[in-house]
Amino acid sequence: MARKIALGLSVLLHPLLIPTAGIIILLYSGSYISSISVSAKKMLILLFASGTLLIPAMMILLFYMRGLISDLHLVSFKERTTPLAITLIFYILTFFLFLKIPVYRFMHGFMLGSALSVLFTLLINFKWKISIHMIGMGGLTSFILMISVLQNINLFTFLVLTILASGLTGSSRLYLKAHTSGQVYSGYLLGFMVMGGCLLFY
Repeated sequence: MARKIALGLSVLLHPLLIPTAGIIILLYSGSYISSISVSAKKMLILLFASGTLLIPAMMILLFYMRGLISDLHLVSFKERTTPLAITLIFYILTFFLFLKIPVYRFMHGFMLGSALSVLFTLLINFKWKISIHMIGMGGLTSFILMISVLQNINLFTFLVLTILASGLTGSSRLYLKAHTSGQVYSGYLLGFMVMGGCLLFY
């Protein structure tokens, strides 16, 4: 039962879902960008989800069906290289797409932070199996914190829930023996710092 719960959490809090979750939080955060029309919000979410979730997920599924990877969870870090590279390409394309859309620069910073997180993950992956799940959760935590501080809005509930979700995710990855504690903690720290830096200095 515990293993099923850990696997469920790993799927529910999959790193590919994090960018879409972040953009939804931003669009409904209570900041001035929340005042855009519902139709505009739906369009932005669809565009964001297409480039950072739907297409990368479909590519990973295709790799699995063609036998290029042996596991959808990418347990073997040697099999992560191609999916990470493909994901990075689509994240970069999504970033440049959003640069052409007259949206708040905070959104550009978030997409840049997401793309750079994938880039660093890809580079580190050549030598070490860092936790991609925790990179995503660290980035989302940093993103919500930065929105709260820079926009002076109360996102305390979202922040607490994200921190709790981060703890559950890390515990799940450790329970499944998918990572060591060092890979979990360093992943969270990397995601937090990369996203925070992009939002502060972009």
